[in-house]
Amino acid sequence: MARAFQKELKKPDEFVSFWTRFGKVIADHRRKVIVLIVTVALIVGTAWGVTWFRGEQAAKATAAFARIERIATADLLPDKPDDKAKPAKSEKTTEDDQVPRFKTEKERLEAASKEADAFVAAFGSEGLGRKALLGKAGRLLALGQPAEAARIYETLAAGETDANLRAVEQEGAAAASEAAGKLDDALRAYTQLADSQHGSTFYLDRALFAKARILEQQGKGKEAEQVLRDILSKVPKTPLRQQIDDRLAVLAEK
Repeated sequence: MARAFQKELKKPDEFVSFWTRFGKVIADHRRKVIVLIVTVALIVGTAWGVTWFRGEQAAKATAAFARIERIATADLLPDKPDDKAKPAKSEKTTEDDQVPRFKTEKERLEAASKEADAFVAAFGSEGLGRKALLGKAGRLLALGQPAEAARIYETLAAGETDANLRAVEQEGAAAASEAAGKLDDALRAYTQLADSQHGSTFYLDRALFAKARILEQQGKGKEAEQVLRDILSKVPKTPLRQQIDDRLAVLAEK
């Protein structure tokens, strides 16, 4: 019994001895330990800071992109305001959230395009920046600036990884060439778009319908008619069926 009691007494001494030795090691390597602690703290702090910054940037980018859309869809000022009409109560907004109103569609399109430029300058041309540029290209077409629109569409299509979005961008570039009167370039672009579908019907009927339209403008009615019939055979359930039938009827009369 006495020996067992002595054994139990040694255990606390061993525990104290361990922490004494551990403390001595820490003291002997105090500088290294401090450096290690500081390094770990910096790594954790930097990681947290980067995460927070990215979150803040993402929130700002989302708000800035939404502002482009609000400007693009802002109400136009009435030609002749009714003096008798009571002004509607407006919701309270911050100065940054206020969207100007425009007299004409042209002013609104130009303002949205400038806002898209500001967005890309602040947040870059990737992610939402690509969507901002895509919207700008469409507005440039509406503003009668097909050359600039084509440049943006072609740049976006060249770096696009999503096949469906690439088709949208390729169609935009083709439409820009058509709007500029470059029918040969437009015909080539629509043909390439149709060929790029690789068995998919996504955009196939639209590309071929546009190709037929260009051929008809070039006075190639027979070729246009054949392209229209190709749509009906390749995409039997095309939503363009009524328009195709109408064009075929017109071409048959020529």
